[in-house]
This record gives sequence, C-alpha cells and structure tokens, in this order.
Amino acid sequence: MASPSSAEHRLPVVVSPYADEQSMPAGATGTLFVLASGFGIGALIVLFGFVFLVGIGDLGHNAVTPATQSAANAPAAPGPAPKPVPNTAGAAVPETTGKAPAPANPETPKAPTAQQQQQQK
Repeated sequence: MASPSSAEHRLPVVVSPYADEQSMPAGATGTLFVLASGFGIGALIVLFGFVFLVGIGDLGHNAVTPATQSAANAPAAPGPAPKPVPNTAGAAVPETTGKAPAPANPETPKAPTAQQQQQQK
C-alpha cells in the first residue's frame, strides 16, 4: 500500500461557465469604462460641491440677516437673580463670644486673666 504522501492528489476540475464565450469587444469595454468614470466623477463633483457649500455656511443652517430678524424672535432678557438658599445645616465654624468653654474636668483651675498676669509680675 502506498503512503498518502506519495499518492497523486486528484483535484476537482473547475471550468468557467463562460469559457466558450467570445471576449467583449474593445469598443464596448471602453464605453463601459467611460460610463463608469462619468458616474464616479459626477459623484465626486456633487460630494465636493456639498462640502464646499456647507463649509461656507450656505447649507446646514438658516442664515440670519437683519431683514429676517425681528423683535419677535429676539432672545429674552434674563430674569432676576435667584435668591440664596438659607443655611439650615448650622454654623460650620463655632462662633466666638469671648468666653472660653467650660473645662471638661470641673476641678481644672481657670486660666489667669490679663489683670492677674500683670499683678504677678
């Protein structure tokens, strides 16, 4: 028995269904090429034309001129400023009244006043 690598591989034969037809005449080929080129060039001209018109601002939005603008479509004047919201969370910083808070330990002596400090000197 022969090894598979030495056996000849039989490939399917592919035959084009158009093998028996004659070639297209050169005149017809040229005509189709010119026709296709014309459509391609026309499409590019239209594309660049629209890009140009949008680029200069002629297409894509309504042009506003003084003749078309009136007081009816003018922007409205701004309203009053909003009122500030009251702070209901309480004071973030303790208010100073000039008095020191009570000590945590009631037996802690009070700090001497300025008058007492001058008497000690």
